[in-house]
Parts: sequence; C-alpha cells; structure tokens
Amino acid sequence: MGKIVITGASSEIGFAIASRLSDSGKPMLLHCNRNQAKLASFGPDTEIIQADFSDRKQLTAFIERLDDVEILVNAAACTDAMLLPQLEDDSIEKMIAVNVLATTLICKAVIVPMCLKRRGIIVNLSSVTASKVFRGHSVYGGTKAYIEVLTKSLAAEYSKKGIRCNCVAPGTIDSGSMRQFVLQDHKDLKMANASGTFGTPEDVAAAVAFLCSDESRYITGTVLHVDGGHMIGL
Repeated sequence: MGKIVITGASSEIGFAIASRLSDSGKPMLLHCNRNQAKLASFGPDTEIIQADFSDRKQLTAFIERLDDVEILVNAAACTDAMLLPQLEDDSIEKMIAVNVLATTLICKAVIVPMCLKRRGIIVNLSSVTASKVFRGHSVYGGTKAYIEVLTKSLAAEYSKKGIRCNCVAPGTIDSGSMRQFVLQDHKDLKMANASGTFGTPEDVAAAVAFLCSDESRYITGTVLHVDGGHMIGL
C-alpha cells in the first residue's frame, strides 16, 4: 500500500487535510516546519518529519526520505503580505524557496516512481491570489500562479501514465494566515464572495479528499476553487 505525503501538515489547513485523509487507512508521512507536537495525535503508521523548506539542505534531506508515495499533497507555503518595495529580499527568497522550489522538487522526486507504478495523485495548494489581484500579494500570488501552471503541465505530461495532478485554490478561509491578512479589513473581505462568509480549513480538506479519491478519477489538470464564489467577481 502506497503512502500519503502531506507537506505543511501542522498549519490549520494542512492539519485538516491530514485528519481527513487519515481515514483512508494508508500510512502517512507528514511534514511540518514547526509545531511538530501538534501532529502527535496521528497513529503509529504516521511518520513525522520537521524541515524548513527554505533551507536547501533540509529540503534535500526530506526528499531523500520519500518512497512509495501514492498520494502527494503539497500544502506547505510561505506568505508575507506587503507591497513589493517594503518586502525584505530574504522574505522574497523564502516565498520562492518554499512555494516554488520545494513544491517543484518534491513533485519531481515522486513523478518517476509513480509512472513506474502507473498510479499516483498529486494535489498542490494554490490560492485565489493566483488569479485575482490583492494588494501586497504580488510575490505570493506570483508563486501560486506558478503552482497552477506546474500542476497543469504535469497533468498534461503524465496523465497517460496514470497520474492525476490537480490544484485546490482556497479563498477567504478562516485560518491563521488569512486572519492576519484581514485583520484591518475583515468585513470587506468577508463580503467579497457570493456566500458572504468565510470558509473553514475543513472545507479545503474536503476538496482535497475528493481529488484524492476514486470519485475524481476523470479529473486532472484542474483548479478547484474553494472560495464561496469569490472568483465570480461580485
């Protein structure tokens, strides 16, 4: 039985995804950058690896631990919501390292083994910032737009090898990073989608679980927005 690998599993969204996919009974490998103790509640079939993906040596060490991966969920991400001239160079480099380089190299590491087994599922976490402009998210949104292109390209290149690649793009989700973003403008952003509400990490996890299930066997190369209708543009 192949294993499930989830990066960024100690974040609110990542933890919800791990909790949802743990019901599959498959062994799991969970990555976190911090808060490793938060993942201790998962069973004995769960391996936990702490690594800072902005550190190339730690990223490489994590990749070397990957084997027999059946489902990969890239949920690790780094964001810094500031106008470009205000962003420190280190912050820009970290967003690119975590959001772009780490996701790319982890996908690269699992693709060939998945092809050999002619079975594999990759779900990458994007964001509505990949498609709509938010002030202060020029770099973060750019990294997520890249993730969507990467995912669609992998889907086109490897669907005939039995690999499905999709994105889930959360919108205004009530999680730590989003709460920080809307701290000064909570009401306006809450009304920026058709539902007039915030989503939950569990809403995102449900979408990921669907794309990891046989019920979505004919879906690849898509971006599933979990945004309460934000992309409608109301």
